[in-house]
Amino acid sequence: MTRRIFIFLIISLSRTVSGCGDDADASTDGNEETDTSTAADAGSDSDTDTDSDSDTDTDSDSDTDTDSDSDTDTDSDSDMDTDSDSDTGTDTGTDTDSQGDCPVDGDIGAGQHNFDIQFEGRDRDYIAVVPEIYDPSMPTALVINMHGYSSNAFQQTIFSNMNPTAEARGFIVLYPNGFENSWNGGACCGEAAEQDLNDVGLMGALVDDVSTKLCIDRKRVYATGMSNGGYMSHRLACEGSDLFAAVAPVAGALGISDCTPPRPMPVLAFNGMEDNLVNYDSGKAAIEHWLASNGCSDTPATETFNDSYCETYADCNDGISVVFCSMTPMGHCWPGGSEFLCILSTVGPYNDDINANDYMWEFFKQFALP
Repeated sequence: MTRRIFIFLIISLSRTVSGCGDDADASTDGNEETDTSTAADAGSDSDTDTDSDSDTDTDSDSDTDTDSDSDTDTDSDSDMDTDSDSDTGTDTGTDTDSQGDCPVDGDIGAGQHNFDIQFEGRDRDYIAVVPEIYDPSMPTALVINMHGYSSNAFQQTIFSNMNPTAEARGFIVLYPNGFENSWNGGACCGEAAEQDLNDVGLMGALVDDVSTKLCIDRKRVYATGMSNGGYMSHRLACEGSDLFAAVAPVAGALGISDCTPPRPMPVLAFNGMEDNLVNYDSGKAAIEHWLASNGCSDTPATETFNDSYCETYADCNDGISVVFCSMTPMGHCWPGGSEFLCILSTVGPYNDDINANDYMWEFFKQFALP
């Protein structure tokens, strides 16, 4: 029986880890949806069930910063510099500048927790992963990690493999489930886009809800996601700049035409040059939008990782930066994530020249809301 369950889980994961392609807004086939939320329940500290109206993914990693004098990292020597005058030496995601009342009443503490909420007449749910070093008296950074189309929150915890980084760096990760395994990223994907759901508003509701359970640093909330979750990350940068300090889409693109945030928005993106679902050029076009929107210079600093490379545009408005990591050889995968699932789902090739989770945390920790 154990072997049959394991085989079923692996087959389910292999069918659903991929997101959406350039024409994915037309794909709403419910036969691709699978539900693995029951597997997440087994390791949870909560009695709530992650299985709701939608089988969605809740991958999210949240980071916290230790800067006390400033919400942003002003060290100009490097865009990925972790040094700060207020660092505790452990590179944690906590901030000694208290925001809000901490600890919160009934703080849920460390561990993996499943929660349900009601939003605009629908049952929604998410997984919250809290590191062992979490201090309920200290505001802690939060990363929302969104799954790809046809995937779900539990699968995203495996596919992105962000939890070890969150544990080491001390940030909280929130993995939400999308409606019918999808997010309204504009052009992508599925029922969420077809019904034009308010997923930007949903993210705000999720942050509000988890803030009643944990000491969240509301100035250090970040978003990332895979494929359809990457599209959603771009949309949150466009329409949620009052909530998110920075975003880091993976294998995503910009799916809306009207994107004019009221402030410069830090963006880090990873795109595979061999991606057949969300092609590399669409990811590059999204970055070109952000370079123009943020008033960045045309000349980046380039860092190479074998054949992959990251271009950092540091000379942008308000001191923010935009980074584009071109991964090769890599298909529709998460850099440094699950090699097994990437290859099993035939969306490879896989690439771990960069660990996207570590790299994006170094990016995130530089930025906080004004």
